[in-house]
Amino acid sequence: ASDKCLSAPCQNGATCVDTMDDYACICTKEGIRYMGKNCDELYDACSFAQCEDCTSTPGTTEYHCICPDGLTGDNCTEEVNECQSNPCSKPRSLCVDQLNGYFCRCPAGFGGQDCRTHVTDCIDEPCRNNGTCMLQPEGFECHCTPGFEGKTCEDDVNECLSEPCQNGAICIDGIAEFHCFCVPGFQGYNCEIDINECASRPCENNATCINEKDHYECECLVGFAVNCEIEIDECESNPCHNGATCHDLMGMYSCECLPGFDGINCEVDVDECISEPCQNGADCHDMVNYECDCSDTGFEGDHCEVDVPECASNPCRHGATCLEGVKGYTCLCWPYEGLNCEVDIDECFEQPCENGGECFQRSNPSHWEMEWELSFADAAGYICQCQQGFAENCSVNIDECESEPCQNRGFCEDKINGYTCTCSAGFLGELCEVNIDECKSQPCQNGGWCEDGRASYTCHCPEAEPSELPWGGDRCDVKLYGCVDHDCQNGATCRPWLDRGEHGHTCLCPHGFLDEHCATRTTFSFSSPGFIHIQVVPEERTLRQVEHQLHQGFRVQLRFRTTLPNMLLFYRGNVDSHLLLEIVKGGLHAKALSEESKLDVTFPGLVNDGGWRDAHVIVDKGLVLILKGPGCDRDGCRVTHGETDETPFQPSEAFTHIYIGGAPEELLEHSVSGAGFIGCMEDLMIDSKPILPQTLPEDQGYELGCSKTEWCKPDPCYGHGRCVDLWTSYHCDCYRPFCEFPSWTYSHEDTVSFSAYDIGKSHGSDFKVSFLLRSIKPDGLLFQLRRPTDKDGGEIYFSVYLGMGRVFVSSLPNSAPLTAPMFVTTGEKQLLQVEVRHRQVTFEHAGLRYRIGEIPEVNVNSGDQAYVGGLPKDWSSDVWGGHYKGCLQDLRLDSVHLDVDAWNSSDKEEVYLPSDAENVTKGCVSDDACKKPCLNGGKCIITFNDFTCSCLEEYTGKTCETRVWCVSSPCVSGGHCVDLPDGYELYNATFENNSVQYSAGGSLAAPVSDIYMELRTRSENAVLLRASWGSDLLIVGLLDSLVRVEIHSGNSVEILTFTGVRQVADGNWHRVSISMAEKAHKASVWVITVDGITDASSVPERTGSLHFLNEKGAKLAVAESFTGCLGAVRVGGVYLPFMDVYKAPQPSQFHLVGKPKIHLGCTSATVCDSNPCLNGATCEDLFNKFGCVCDSGWEGEQCETDTDDCASQPCVHGSCKDYLTGFECRCHPGYAGMLCDEDINECEHHACQHGGTCQDGPNTYTCICPKDYSGPLCWDYPPVQCGKDIQCANDGVCRDGLWGANCTCIPGFTGSCETEINECESNPCRNGGSCLDQFNMFVCECLPGYSGPTCDTNKHAYKQGIPWLVVAIPLLCFCVLIMIISLIFMVLTARKKRQSEGAYSPSAQELAGARLEMDSMLKVPPEERLI
Repeated sequence: ASDKCLSAPCQNGATCVDTMDDYACICTKEGIRYMGKNCDELYDACSFAQCEDCTSTPGTTEYHCICPDGLTGDNCTEEVNECQSNPCSKPRSLCVDQLNGYFCRCPAGFGGQDCRTHVTDCIDEPCRNNGTCMLQPEGFECHCTPGFEGKTCEDDVNECLSEPCQNGAICIDGIAEFHCFCVPGFQGYNCEIDINECASRPCENNATCINEKDHYECECLVGFAVNCEIEIDECESNPCHNGATCHDLMGMYSCECLPGFDGINCEVDVDECISEPCQNGADCHDMVNYECDCSDTGFEGDHCEVDVPECASNPCRHGATCLEGVKGYTCLCWPYEGLNCEVDIDECFEQPCENGGECFQRSNPSHWEMEWELSFADAAGYICQCQQGFAENCSVNIDECESEPCQNRGFCEDKINGYTCTCSAGFLGELCEVNIDECKSQPCQNGGWCEDGRASYTCHCPEAEPSELPWGGDRCDVKLYGCVDHDCQNGATCRPWLDRGEHGHTCLCPHGFLDEHCATRTTFSFSSPGFIHIQVVPEERTLRQVEHQLHQGFRVQLRFRTTLPNMLLFYRGNVDSHLLLEIVKGGLHAKALSEESKLDVTFPGLVNDGGWRDAHVIVDKGLVLILKGPGCDRDGCRVTHGETDETPFQPSEAFTHIYIGGAPEELLEHSVSGAGFIGCMEDLMIDSKPILPQTLPEDQGYELGCSKTEWCKPDPCYGHGRCVDLWTSYHCDCYRPFCEFPSWTYSHEDTVSFSAYDIGKSHGSDFKVSFLLRSIKPDGLLFQLRRPTDKDGGEIYFSVYLGMGRVFVSSLPNSAPLTAPMFVTTGEKQLLQVEVRHRQVTFEHAGLRYRIGEIPEVNVNSGDQAYVGGLPKDWSSDVWGGHYKGCLQDLRLDSVHLDVDAWNSSDKEEVYLPSDAENVTKGCVSDDACKKPCLNGGKCIITFNDFTCSCLEEYTGKTCETRVWCVSSPCVSGGHCVDLPDGYELYNATFENNSVQYSAGGSLAAPVSDIYMELRTRSENAVLLRASWGSDLLIVGLLDSLVRVEIHSGNSVEILTFTGVRQVADGNWHRVSISMAEKAHKASVWVITVDGITDASSVPERTGSLHFLNEKGAKLAVAESFTGCLGAVRVGGVYLPFMDVYKAPQPSQFHLVGKPKIHLGCTSATVCDSNPCLNGATCEDLFNKFGCVCDSGWEGEQCETDTDDCASQPCVHGSCKDYLTGFECRCHPGYAGMLCDEDINECEHHACQHGGTCQDGPNTYTCICPKDYSGPLCWDYPPVQCGKDIQCANDGVCRDGLWGANCTCIPGFTGSCETEINECESNPCRNGGSCLDQFNMFVCECLPGYSGPTCDTNKHAYKQGIPWLVVAIPLLCFCVLIMIISLIFMVLTARKKRQSEGAYSPSAQELAGARLEMDSMLKVPPEERLI
């Protein structure tokens, strides 16, 4: 034996056993199980299971086989009997079980999957209304006469449904026709023609005729009436006064008044002097008109309005302005003087131009160019021609720095006729426009990336690998070892730093820890109500804080977790002045109270889910609550009360007292929650100062740390209720029907039961009745409401009862009941609810709600009576199905329990107790249903108010009354046994032209009038069955895949031959029946039925039944020339077995002749083994034929053809490009979408102006313009003109066009050139850069690490990137070198091989055998030891 167990190779407690040359591990079978060579793999039970699809629990022997359809059992070895559920309907239908399926053997006249379909064909003359019946492979088809439709032409086509009659006409339906009765004003077959009453032109004098329905109307010009034939003379009544002339107009008149009169009819004498028409003090004389007296005014004219023009003689010289006066004039001179401006003033006389400037007088013509025409308007003053750098009168030195030419904060120094820029650090250039890139020298080392600044740079050092020290320093050139052997505790994060050459670190503490090393725990908890009293020293405010209100208010910050909904977190202050935070109904509530103000905030979200929350309460000028945790963003959820400009909150001196987790009773009363805190807290800070639990008094009911049991994980309520975590315990809020309410049995052992209740309060017109029900009795009264009256029993107004196993609801006695849609008397417990709301009745069952109808309004009032389960003995309940029999539990009217006794009633629950009750049994008790014993040795078992019989193996049925035969497995060799009423049979066999012969031996009880066969084949021509005796003959076969029958009777001269029309050689199972249509007659038509549907008949030929098959010499053969499968074959209802079973109990039998070899079961050729399907297709076995399920993009019998996805022209408005397994649509302009079927709405970005309406079109749009606008974009009409309507600003050029003027702007402007274009509008800056708009350009301010005009250059990536040529060229040279070496090696090897061929080579033997000879001396190379 080997000693390999010495190295202990077996793991997980396995026992090692040495074998001859190896070892074996015996894995332990206790606890977790293992497998494998060394017992190092978890045991997988599926490795030893017999099924293909298996799941297991690793480490155990548990496994579960996932069976394919049709198989069951632990290892999927048992076939499912689909016939067990009796899917085939009675009578005389037989279910035949198959692998993963079944089919029904149907009687004549029935077909379909379950023989429930009544089969109709042309023999029954099904077509109505003179329709013609045509026999089809799938039954029949009716060709209807015009005017009828439907499967049997039973429906009269209503030609009026399409509404053919127009314009309000009435349509009358006929047979294959319709008639329209037109309303007045219309005519035509469909009343489509509107009679034009205006055709005779009845309206005169240019009036407009409007054609209306059955009449016309004239729209007359003003002054005409009726048909507009008469014009009205308005002057006929002489309306004008004072000699005025009347002018007759269309529909009106006008009066032409004589001078001095006014008014519509010239009835007013006008006083012309009232308006004081005479000007400049002239006198007015009123006459028929008036006259102005201009004497001695200096003015003239009709109204004395014209000054006598003294300036008319142009007395003023040198272009001076003559100013008119009254009886005189004045000359306004410049630069001239004198009465008439005849003397020129010399403006250059005083030498006004400084700093060497030369003065030129404007009025001196010698200073102007020769072509210049002197204008006296420009002759005033002088012009200074200054030296460069001076302006105005040459006294002002021009400040060239005024335009701020120096950029980037450069200092501008003004010079004469120039300036100098002194640049700030980091910039250079004439205008300091160049930013010196301090990163250009790549100062950052060790992978750090450089961020350029103003005259500086910043190095961003890379993150260090886990095993390496990080880099730091100004240039990332110093290893930071401040965190080496750091003393940060409790999972704190160590952050190293370097300050002036000194290394150090900072500990970033997680929640719940504090101090320099995060060693001090800040977590504490309360497991019972209590509180911690803390007194803090008030912070002294400096004078500056008081004057400038720099005090940050009063703050309390803490983290907490709990599962209880109402608790006080802290209380600061006393009764009159306090700040508190509490949990109210799962949300947070904070309150601040003082003599001057009351502040209150609430956070409605739930905070009692057991998770940690960070709460921060601040009171100063207002109250602020900040909450961090689930449901809030990084900054937290913020709730405030109070304005920031209010006076600060003024607390009392009691604010030095703080109570954590609760408060004394007298303070607790001022909170909403009213209860102390139970849960955990940590990180407590008061006025920004941390409070450590180690410094708190030890006798105040708190514990250090946080210990919490997860009570609700896993679910202790087992899904029967909602688990409520109470922090130190839990309780379950149960769901119905799991609540612990007792059940009550009504009508136990057929007694008469009921319970009656007095309604104690009003429930109104909206109420609900709910209960748990268990019953198998389909009828009975469940619940009834009555209103007391003088009549015995009162007035019935609401009933809930069972009928036919369903729930019925009725209100008034004579009203129709409402029915719930499902069967509820199944013997199982059911939770039901009937709800009435706004007269609508809703039924709820299994969590689903059904609206079942509406009832008259009823009101449930106090003093009414409710009856449950039935009525008293002397009252009849037959209308509602009699007394209810079964169990009721947890019956409620709204939320009030209707209980039978006060078994667990509490003050919190409302209960109605019965005023009367009879024969109501506590608990859910079944009747003794086993009083009648089971037959044939069966054992009776009580179910709820019913029984089941456990039968012996060979019996079945409700009382074990039916004998079964196949249970003893009489069929062998793979045959399938089917129970019959008088015995059994077995079937299913495969044939390949191997004929089988049978004999009935005279055992048939009746003549043969039908033959039934089940077949599956692809043979289009075959002989299925042949029988003969003398001249009598029967042949059933296939001809071109159709069923063909030949019958010859000895008494007949001709052979009866007929053929079906349904093809059956398609590889599927088919049921074929050949039978007499009228079996009671001596001679009848024979009919072929395929799959329950009539296929063909022998009409008009007839013949009788086949008597000869019962003769002893009659021969019957099956499958003479047939390849395929046969199932059940019956001749005259007698089965033809595929193996001899002489023990079968039925009297009529066929027996096999000889001992033929029959292959039992149905098999076919393995057509998919050769993988005939191409291009990844799936092969399907279709019984002696294969079918290919092609992947997308392939087609053809073997999926060999690439599908032309464009053949169907899928692109609606575009061209199609075909690809493998797909296509691409290239859309025409104006269309989009995967199929180019979406018309792009160009109106989304239309430019229609002045309120024009955009109308979309293909790849364009049209503007529908309002009045006064026209053109493609609704421009002004008539078009605007340059200079007159449009002025182009900012040097824009205006051009007149067809639709108006247009401005051509210089770059940077748009519109009428008055609007500067915002170049930043298109967001050109990438990678987060900020865009600054400038004139006709933009500037991008890039984030660190990016540069370029649009921030599209990653400086870090650019500097670290390696040019591809640097890599590609050496790699290419290396590949060429390898190829050269390989070629040289191949040439040498070939030469060496040629030298050693055909001759003995000792050197070769030595080379090959050297290692064998020296094997004991040389070590085997490692690579061969691995082999």
